Amino acid sequence: MNELTPLMAASLADAVYKLKKNGQEKVFTDALSLLVTKNFDFDLANHRITGVSGSIVSRLFNQKTGFAAIGKGKASYAGDHVVAIRGTDGLKDIITDLHIGLTGGDNNSLVHAGFNKVFQSIKPALEQSLTPLLASNGTGTVHCVGHSLGGALAHITADWVKRRYKNRVCLYTFGSPRVGLDGFSIKTTGNIDKIFRCTHASDPIPLIPLWPFMHAPYKSPEILLNSAPGLRASGHSMGANGTPGYLNTANSNSWDSLQSQSTELFKETELRYPDRHQVSFTSYWAHRINNALITLLKKAGMLPLIYAQAKIGTYLTFYDMLASTIEKIAKLPGDNFPAQTLGLLGHMLVFAGKGAVKVVDLSYQFIRWVFEVTVGALMRMARQALESIN
Repeated sequence: MNELTPLMAASLADAVYKLKKNGQEKVFTDALSLLVTKNFDFDLANHRITGVSGSIVSRLFNQKTGFAAIGKGKASYAGDHVVAIRGTDGLKDIITDLHIGLTGGDNNSLVHAGFNKVFQSIKPALEQSLTPLLASNGTGTVHCVGHSLGGALAHITADWVKRRYKNRVCLYTFGSPRVGLDGFSIKTTGNIDKIFRCTHASDPIPLIPLWPFMHAPYKSPEILLNSAPGLRASGHSMGANGTPGYLNTANSNSWDSLQSQSTELFKETELRYPDRHQVSFTSYWAHRINNALITLLKKAGMLPLIYAQAKIGTYLTFYDMLASTIEKIAKLPGDNFPAQTLGLLGHMLVFAGKGAVKVVDLSYQFIRWVFEVTVGALMRMARQALESIN
């Protein structure tokens, strides 16, 4: 059974941005790699998918733009189909808004409300195009591809396609944010046949929304396309026009040749306050801090309560609850909870660029402020990254 090569998947994820406006069909096909055009045909007159973006103006006036292209396989991909989906166009406002809400997805698990709303706007057109195509061939693979917020939409689409049509489904994402909570991660991992989740080490977008949102790492590890000393907006680029990014580093015909790692798997971690200045603003330390937070909650027996809180309200109410819980943990006897809390907060402050601030107060107000500056640092970088691809 065929999968797309890394180069084919990256080319599709990059080229689909050209379809935002009408009349750009030739620009889209010209942007595709030779391997893609050799193996897939695109009837864009009938299979250019439109939807409503995340911008307030677009939603208010129901303004539809091009979001996806469906291609029919030929040659060695005969019987297969590809769905390439773009991101941006107002969606940066959805992902960098701390009033993030949750909603029930099509698989009855909790997903990012903004992502789901955009998916629901393209779902009727997807169904109208895919149903006749897949009715004639129910055994072919459907390849779902997307970069950035298009990767989030591709993830939801892949899960929906698998449940709706029962075809074999492969998902390929580049720099995708997290889509839902652990239930969505577990369900989609079990449902989608193959997942290729590609990231660049300097890209901030795969780190957000922050925990308790999760990627789906269980079926296949994260594919780290390039290492980097720190997070930066340019790391989110697909590498168009020769800029360094995903397209260049995914320039391979073999997934096995690309570096893989499982950064999303939980590893018990405790952080010591005197070691805080070793922290840097990198994805590595973002994951370490995330794991230390979960470890602290788990050891204090508070993790089930926090997961329950995550299922209601928004990011702001969730972090209010989290800060209040951490304050209570710091006062618990045994297991050295004050020291663990001190170490966690100290590392968070250095990560957020506030290393000069000493942790001398374990009150709710101070802990809430530490979460605020840490989340804010990542969200500012994420917004810059999303604006760089508009």
